[in-house]
Amino acid sequence: MRTMKTQKLKNRFKNGVLAGLTILLVMLTALGWVGDMSLADLPADSWLGRLYISLSYGEAGGFELRLGEIAAALPAECAVHGEQGEMTGAQYSESAVRAFLGAYGQSLGTALATAGELRQGAEADFRLALKEPGIFLRYDSALPLSLITHWLGGNPPDRSGVDPAVQALFVGTDAKLWVRAADGTLYRTELGVAPDTTPRTELSGTACTFAAQTMPDQSAVLPETLLFSQTLELPVIASTAPSFGTEDTTASLALLLEAFQYDPYVRNYPDESTGRRVFVATQSTLRVGSDGSVLFRANTEEGGLEAYLENEVDSQTPLLYQVDYARSLLETVFQSFSPGATCFFDRSETDGSSQTTQLIFRYLVNGVPVEGEAGIAAVLEYQENILMAAELHLRTFDTAGTVRTLMPSTVAAAAATGEPHSLAVGYFAEGTGFVPIRYYVGG
Repeated sequence: MRTMKTQKLKNRFKNGVLAGLTILLVMLTALGWVGDMSLADLPADSWLGRLYISLSYGEAGGFELRLGEIAAALPAECAVHGEQGEMTGAQYSESAVRAFLGAYGQSLGTALATAGELRQGAEADFRLALKEPGIFLRYDSALPLSLITHWLGGNPPDRSGVDPAVQALFVGTDAKLWVRAADGTLYRTELGVAPDTTPRTELSGTACTFAAQTMPDQSAVLPETLLFSQTLELPVIASTAPSFGTEDTTASLALLLEAFQYDPYVRNYPDESTGRRVFVATQSTLRVGSDGSVLFRANTEEGGLEAYLENEVDSQTPLLYQVDYARSLLETVFQSFSPGATCFFDRSETDGSSQTTQLIFRYLVNGVPVEGEAGIAAVLEYQENILMAAELHLRTFDTAGTVRTLMPSTVAAAAATGEPHSLAVGYFAEGTGFVPIRYYVGG
């Protein structure tokens, strides 16, 4: 009897071992199969794609699917028109604009995610809409509406049709969206939900109005021009270029190389004709100048920097991921010489013949953009998901000790003549520094 029980135990043990070996064989076969694949063969959001990521990178491997949720540009001006007629806003203050978006951004993003197809709107109807409650944003950039919607936390609808580069937008509590495109065209559409304009007690804004409300007969400014009666006081700034690789500088060449995925001991040599130091990888070069210029160029796609995985995005959202990768790269670059340096995404330009997309980033100082050629921080060139080239103009900006007072926008709007303008503020080069100026846009 004992012998039969012992034999049964032995058989069970053997069967268990065989079952374990069979399962192990299946797992090894699957690993070998997955190892021969890349994520380009699988949708990243499928269970097979997630299995591939888990097996290939691991949860602690530093791999993540970028969502592009960090805005690469903020509104220059914003305002909320409440149900009781009160209207408050902020202009050219990064902290004030961020506080405004923190209070109303989620509600605004939810509303924009329900937007229907855009069609041209009538200026007369827009003037009437501006007198009703709603939320207003104006940008100094030319940003696709889908990009703004995503940054505000919404899931953008399909923009296979019209997706204009936005200069300003007004979202009314009547669930209507008005968009002023960068080329001046006015669009409108219906929304599935309306934004919440309830006053936030923790938010301290500045009283303001639209030109359509207080200057209805002033045709030389756009009706959505935001008017503040207060003056703006901004410092004059000075600018210098960081110097990499010298003993008397805080600029970190190692961090700069890391941003472009170069080993700190990569082969390099001085280029006497340009004054730049050239770092040479297998299929790309990085040129660093004493004037703050940094030039990256890949000779082949393999030498470029992969911004995202091809199956990570659909055909409607590559710009979101391109901008997000560029923003992250530039933040690392800025940390190499000036933690306080700030830039924003200005616009994109696509060349259909060469299938390249250029992203332009501009410097932002005290919440105010630096205008002209001197304000361009970076131009980055993509071929689909690969960053093939980048041209950076690195600068530090410091206050020069002088403050300039700019006229209120109410005064500037009243003095406008000619075709309809919008108002803006920017830093312009003057002598050896940059001065703040209020100016007219368009017209």
